[in-house]
Amino acid sequence: MALIQEKGTTGQTIVPPKPVPRQPRSKVLTSGPRVTRKKTRRSGGGGGNNNAVERRYSRSNNSSGSRRRSTPSSPPSGATKKIVPPAPPQPVVPSGKDWLKSDSTYQRQLAAYAKALADFQADQGLARGDYETGYQSTFRDIGLAKEQAAGDLENDYASRGLLKSSLYNTALGDLNQQYQNQYNDLGKQRTSFLDQLGQEFNKYSNEQATQKQNALQESVRRRAEKYNL
Repeated sequence: MALIQEKGTTGQTIVPPKPVPRQPRSKVLTSGPRVTRKKTRRSGGGGGNNNAVERRYSRSNNSSGSRRRSTPSSPPSGATKKIVPPAPPQPVVPSGKDWLKSDSTYQRQLAAYAKALADFQADQGLARGDYETGYQSTFRDIGLAKEQAAGDLENDYASRGLLKSSLYNTALGDLNQQYQNQYNDLGKQRTSFLDQLGQEFNKYSNEQATQKQNALQESVRRRAEKYNL
């Protein structure tokens, strides 16, 4: 700018002052991240901005807290993981036939019944054998006695000259019938004895059948109790 000199009334030269250059407004630097504050309508007083900042800070804390809570926490390094053993498998229910074969109690009972029946039959066999021996001996004795009686009768009638008479035939017929009656009685006794053995065997078998049925029901009950059927 050119220097302008003006003269006054006194003759002095007046030099106007130099204009001071305008300094640009300096920007304030901060050391942290720039915080942008949202302008809010003031409802009176200076607390509006403070309330808005507090609300935003509260929401920020809540969101960050929820994110932290959603992150699964790892167990401490010293903790041991509890191992739960697997559930035992359900037992397989055997069929009724297979169960009876594997039921030792039932099988022992059947074996005992079978042995008792075998012993009973053995006793009956011995009794029958003894009786058959006595029967055969008696039958033979009857036959021998008949022969002896028939010989004596023949000699008696021959000594009297009546061997060819009707009297001898009648007497011989009576003798034969007498011994035949003994044979018949002996046979009836044998039949009665054998029938008695059969009745006793049937009675014993029926009793054993009842016992076997009871043993079977007990075995079925044990199976139901074991497998909750």
